[in-house]
Amino acid sequence: MICIFNSISLRKDSFKPLDENTARIFICGPTLYDFTHLGHARIFLTYDLMCRHLNQRGIPTDVLVNMTDINQNVFNKAALEGRDYREVAHFYANAFADDLSLLNIRSVSRLAYVSDFLESIKEHILKLLDDDFAYYANGNVYLDSSKLESYGNLSRQSQDQLLDHRLDIGPHKKNQTDIMLWNCSEEFDFTWDSKFGQGIPWWHIQDTAVAFENFGINYDIHGGARELLYPHHEAHLAQYKLLSKSNNPVGTWMHVGLVTVCGEKMSKSLGNVVWSKDLVRKHGQNLLRLYLFSSHYRSDIAYEEKVLVGMKSLLQKAELASLQTSGRTDNALSKLVEEFSAALDDDLDSPRAISVFEKICSMTISGSNLDARDFKRICDVLGLEI
Repeated sequence: MICIFNSISLRKDSFKPLDENTARIFICGPTLYDFTHLGHARIFLTYDLMCRHLNQRGIPTDVLVNMTDINQNVFNKAALEGRDYREVAHFYANAFADDLSLLNIRSVSRLAYVSDFLESIKEHILKLLDDDFAYYANGNVYLDSSKLESYGNLSRQSQDQLLDHRLDIGPHKKNQTDIMLWNCSEEFDFTWDSKFGQGIPWWHIQDTAVAFENFGINYDIHGGARELLYPHHEAHLAQYKLLSKSNNPVGTWMHVGLVTVCGEKMSKSLGNVVWSKDLVRKHGQNLLRLYLFSSHYRSDIAYEEKVLVGMKSLLQKAELASLQTSGRTDNALSKLVEEFSAALDDDLDSPRAISVFEKICSMTISGSNLDARDFKRICDVLGLEI
């Protein structure tokens, strides 16, 4: 049985896709104004590991990644470089695709540009307005958070705690916790016309429209970094509930821990990023995967290059073991192969899986028999190219 820790239930829930043929997974994707750093790479490598494991357990996956090309950071980068924002977004979208290839991430099925869903976004906002779930204030459109008693449940916040956040500040909002859907009151380099004014669709409704138009009223897993729990994922869930008329439109909310540097989150704004493409070119994607998978996906990782380099001994063991595989697997090793998969069944326990993999390699090097097909299956799940 496959179990995944569900952020909304705060427990490991058994995972079974709504559609037995395919697990539908939405991953919050990049804002297209810069390259992929290690923190981003960790997110996509985590879901790549999960999908590879699900596939090997007989569950096909359909992974949708939104590409945020309507965003002030994109507009600012375009203005700084004297280019059209679409040109900037296209450049970094290609760079993101290149990074996925460098990282040997094969699980992403679809990349969806927000700008391709503008008409859908407008339709969703109009529906929320028509159903009295949204309202106008100061020329903007806001979602009325009071329409959902469950608002705050995903991020585990009381109403008093929610009021501590200064979210989408603007005059005449009904509630401090209300979510902006369409912004007409600020000056932007690029705006779009709509029935509710000239402006831009705000962040949260963008992802909701992309997911809704691709997956419909429900899907299996919504993934991203833990820092997105509030306000982004809380807002997404609120919008999705109201649009789908479902109390549980997303089966599992799965969140990945941060990568930190000297105690601070790796972030472009802090200037402490390490680009994933540079790490792969310097150390190879095999080493990067072993390094990241040696920590559980829900835990934060304090990035240290010497620890990454320290994984070379395991990689060398794996390379040596690959040369000593045979046509059958001994009973003792067969049990370890099963234990490897069982570890990943248990909320993607990659540290335990890596530990088991090291034992398998050591025993193979020492003369135990390991079928080459068993070794290949393990490497395929880990995404190692040996």
